[in-house]
Amino acid sequence: MDDYRRIADGMAADIAAGRLRPGDRLPTQREFARRRGIAASTAARVYRELAGRGLTVGEVGRGTFVRASPRTADPAVAEPAEGRVDLEFNHPVVPGQSALLAAGIAPLLRPDVLESATRPVGPAGTAAAPAPPP
Repeated sequence: MDDYRRIADGMAADIAAGRLRPGDRLPTQREFARRRGIAASTAARVYRELAGRGLTVGEVGRGTFVRASPRTADPAVAEPAEGRVDLEFNHPVVPGQSALLAAGIAPLLRPDVLESATRPVGPAGTAAAPAPPP
């Protein structure tokens, strides 16, 4: 196993055990390297590994902190990797839903309408939906 991962595993264990608590500020990478007797590049890899695991967060000009809670690896609501996608999560099922959806999508079959519907909109809005007054 790489040395930096072993060090990151030890720090992750310290976080899990509460020895490093949410909001605790970690030493600078240079100070961390000096205390551990490791190269600065190894310390940088340890910090990147901890951030990649969702255990720490860096704030420019402030430092690196233990996260309040580890980020989740998966989204809160996940669809199965294969099979049908349940659109009930997006909108309620109503009678005649397929016909309503088809009627709404039909105009997009024209390339000019599709291009207009998908181009970026500036701060002034569009002719159909201008930006609200300040």
